[in-house]
Amino acid sequence: MAIIIFMNVPGHGHVNPTLPVVQELVRRGRRVIYYNSEEFRPQIERVGAEFRPYPSALPSQAEIAAAVSRNMARISLLLVEAAAQLTPFMLNELQYEQPGIVIYDSICVWGMQAARVLGLPSVSSITTFVTEGAEWTLPRRDLAHMLLGAAPLMPRFFRARRRLLRTYGKKSLPAVLFPATGNLNIVFTSRQLQPPTSFINDSFRFVGPAINAATRDGSFPFAQLDRRPVTYISLGTLHSADTAFFRHCFQAFADHSGQFILSAGKNTDINTLLPIPPNFLVYPSVPQLEVLQHADLFITHGGMNSVHEGLYFGVPQVVVPHQMEQLLNALQVRASGAGVVLGDRYPYGRVTADELRGAADHVLSDPRFKQAAQRASESLRQAGGYQRAAAEIVAFAECHAAPAL
Repeated sequence: MAIIIFMNVPGHGHVNPTLPVVQELVRRGRRVIYYNSEEFRPQIERVGAEFRPYPSALPSQAEIAAAVSRNMARISLLLVEAAAQLTPFMLNELQYEQPGIVIYDSICVWGMQAARVLGLPSVSSITTFVTEGAEWTLPRRDLAHMLLGAAPLMPRFFRARRRLLRTYGKKSLPAVLFPATGNLNIVFTSRQLQPPTSFINDSFRFVGPAINAATRDGSFPFAQLDRRPVTYISLGTLHSADTAFFRHCFQAFADHSGQFILSAGKNTDINTLLPIPPNFLVYPSVPQLEVLQHADLFITHGGMNSVHEGLYFGVPQVVVPHQMEQLLNALQVRASGAGVVLGDRYPYGRVTADELRGAADHVLSDPRFKQAAQRASESLRQAGGYQRAAAEIVAFAECHAAPAL
């Protein structure tokens, strides 16, 4: 049986979309060996893959989150420097396992480089919008802040890149490192929602979000939902410590006729949020895919998975981005007509209770937002999801005989 090697980074937003795909590949008789940090072992093994840990050189989920929140250039530097140790590690692993193809997340520089050095057929897993070459309308203040934050890091970034090229050859890395593309590129959105860019070519396949509740944990007391509308509030896994935002939500909606579900984060002490309004159901975490099917509105931080899962179920959104990447996602939601954006000026995520209440009431009262969300849902569902992603990977693998290493 030909082996598929999968390399990812320790982030739920990068791992979760791949789990249904891996489960489907295993169901189709493929052997998948999946590399990540130990914290993701249970999820990866549950879908049938063989888990392998990276060495300690891999940045932790907390380090990646901290880098992203400070400046997008910082995460690029972190990943390129990590490749100094992870590329030789993966070269050894690939030469030992001799896979038929390799798959890597689009920020796994070491995965792309190792595949190129060994000439292995490669697939990139792109869990974000393709931003290279895309035109974004960002406030000048935001652009200035981004450039000022990036400038001091650029000499160190280019030194790290040059070291990789000296070690493995000029053809081991392309001019564009992010996204780290492959011979085949799987993008977890629809072509309609992807912003226009000339960077996209025939190697890209837009498959939509990978929706399979069986690969997620959690339960929820749905019998307690006795009011309408239902609003679901979540800041994802990286920003759930923003308890000030949760208190603004309490202030904004305590007297609202609807019902509110708040996912406060597994590391949040619910007691610190007391008192909780009676129309709120607050839990450390909830099964998001199931909750969204009961929701009339989604107040979200704008993570790629959250945005797409909400749109997949036709739920209009109020997006409160907390970092640059989430702002770009929020702009696509607004461009689609499926929601509005708050707190979109640096520093991001700052909103008042009055702004939250006004935005929520506006989206709930105007049927055009729901209609746009339903159109987005149709485009995402027609893209094919994890079944199509797996089918594309299998077809690609069958077209490439495993090379002798």
